[in-house]
Amino acid sequence: MPTITAPGLGSGLDVNSIVSQLVAAEGLPSSQRLDRNEAELQARLSGLGTLKGAVSAFQSSLSSLTQASGFQSRSAQSSDADVASVSTNGSSAPGSFELEVTQLAEAHSLVTDSALPAAQFTALSDVLGTGTLTFKFGTTDYNPEKDKFDSPFVPNPDKAEQSVQISDGSLSGIRDAVNAADIGVNASIIFDGSNYRLVFSSSDTGAANSLEIAVTDDDADNNDASGLSLLSFNASSHHLSQTQAAQDARLSLNGIDIQSAGNTLTRTLDGVTINLLAQGTSTLSVSRDASKTTADVTAFVDSYNTLVQTMDGLSSFDPDSERAGALNGDATLRTLENQLRRMLSEPVVGSVSGFSILADIGITRNGQDGTLAIDSGKLGDVLKDNPDAVTALFAAAGRPTDSLIEFSRSSDATRGGEYAVNINQLATQGRLVGSAAANLTITGGSNDTLSVSANGVATTVTLAAGVYTAASLANEIQSKLNGSEEFQDNGVTVDVAEAAGILTLSSNQYGSASVVSITAGNGATDMFGAAPTSINGLDVTGTIGGTMATGSGQTLTGAGNAAGLGIVVSGGVTGDRGNIVFSRGYANQVNTLLDDVLASSGVLESATGGINDRIKDIGDDRDALARRLEIVEQRLFRQFNALDLLVSNLQSTSTFLTNQLAALPVIGSDNGSNQ
Repeated sequence: MPTITAPGLGSGLDVNSIVSQLVAAEGLPSSQRLDRNEAELQARLSGLGTLKGAVSAFQSSLSSLTQASGFQSRSAQSSDADVASVSTNGSSAPGSFELEVTQLAEAHSLVTDSALPAAQFTALSDVLGTGTLTFKFGTTDYNPEKDKFDSPFVPNPDKAEQSVQISDGSLSGIRDAVNAADIGVNASIIFDGSNYRLVFSSSDTGAANSLEIAVTDDDADNNDASGLSLLSFNASSHHLSQTQAAQDARLSLNGIDIQSAGNTLTRTLDGVTINLLAQGTSTLSVSRDASKTTADVTAFVDSYNTLVQTMDGLSSFDPDSERAGALNGDATLRTLENQLRRMLSEPVVGSVSGFSILADIGITRNGQDGTLAIDSGKLGDVLKDNPDAVTALFAAAGRPTDSLIEFSRSSDATRGGEYAVNINQLATQGRLVGSAAANLTITGGSNDTLSVSANGVATTVTLAAGVYTAASLANEIQSKLNGSEEFQDNGVTVDVAEAAGILTLSSNQYGSASVVSITAGNGATDMFGAAPTSINGLDVTGTIGGTMATGSGQTLTGAGNAAGLGIVVSGGVTGDRGNIVFSRGYANQVNTLLDDVLASSGVLESATGGINDRIKDIGDDRDALARRLEIVEQRLFRQFNALDLLVSNLQSTSTFLTNQLAALPVIGSDNGSNQ
């Protein structure tokens, strides 16, 4: 049977209470020490979290200052917003430009001719016919006054012909089929008060985006004025009316005549978008927008000051109250603070002459608390007179002396300084040159297919049968290749040109990856001859800072002190190409430092992990203390149980002796007898 124990039952002592109090007294010093240590560690952990938040906020303020692109903010205005609107992406050079718009670009628009009896539709469900509509895009010389084409249609080499199968031959069915095909043609239906009229419009403006429509009519007559043939518009058959001829925009900018397929001009002025709205004149002006840079620099200073104040609070000590900040004496905080102050005090290598430290642009340090202050007037003057100086002081920026060389990138390994640029070889494009003049007659099923591989992407196209000029055949080949699904999906484009009837096929990509070849096709020999010459593209080669650089396409990337420094050489000559001055400004340097600090393997995470490990160790110490106190408790219970038994025995003996003594006769008494 199990033994039933009741501590203190024999002695009357409250053994449970006594043991409990003794055990608590035994563990109290250790428990208090562990609680104190854990509280200190939790405070440090919270302090590191506060520091990490402040560091992250400071790094966020650097985002617009680390790269030169963040300093390219521009503003653009048009003196007559009814004639043109203007905007800039930041890369444009400041200036003023006189604009005169004499003609807006228009899209080609064709409509069913209600003068034809078969085209007098009174309901959307009226049926034209079924078959196939083939749309070509290009330049037409259709003369509406004479109702004829004055010259052959010239296909747009950048837009392939598109076909739409018409199975629902109603007005609405044809409209929906063309729109669903998404081929660059918009279809709509207009009611003119008497008849419904089907309208086809090119999605793009410009003379080279005129429409030519060929019909394969299921009624077997592709040219008559009935059935689906009502929608034909080509030199052989045209039954649609032209309501708007396709035309280019015509304008002049500072006296230079310009022609554009669209009313939105993105390449006329580098970095500027001009939207033409009406005929007339306007003055376009582009200027630097210093307000954004001022706001970004101010945010940098404010955020840095907040970080400094946060670090001061975390590391503080008040001798009067003897209270210390959560990270007082912390090596991680102290190291970070010293790194930042040293980094922001050292001159920037490669900066603009006379502007190598923050004080040169009006940012000074307060010697009392280490915060920064801005002289807004001085900063504004520098931004007005020498904005590149501010860029060089903050961003990773390169300043080439050659206008055909552009700074593209740098790495953390790129050192500031001036590097000479020498080009041994310019980048070239891969091309294939025909060995004989092209056969200008293309016959379906005979010599109409061509398989081409460009930059590793292969496609096969079928040309339209017909008799071409060398120029129009080049346009047809280019249009079909660039319009192929394979080329479009992979961003591949080619140019096809002709000289003396010989065709040349060129990739638009530069470098050794630019390779063009003809792989098959029944028209390959007729178009390019029996032995065309394939010439692979070449990468740019040369040196940066006297050290051989690595070329890829038009980009040259340096080594040594210029490691990671990338420049784009877009043209020019071989030989000495001047210099590029590279500076790694304060914002870029600090951002790199903070990337390391905030990384998963950085000092903050390491310190946080170390504290968490120590907190876990305290938990283990608590478990060990609990086990030790359990042993103490068991020992005390054994001792008190023994004491309880001893006391119980003594009490029993005392009771026995008392009873025995009470039973002894008293000398001198009669012991209850009268004798």
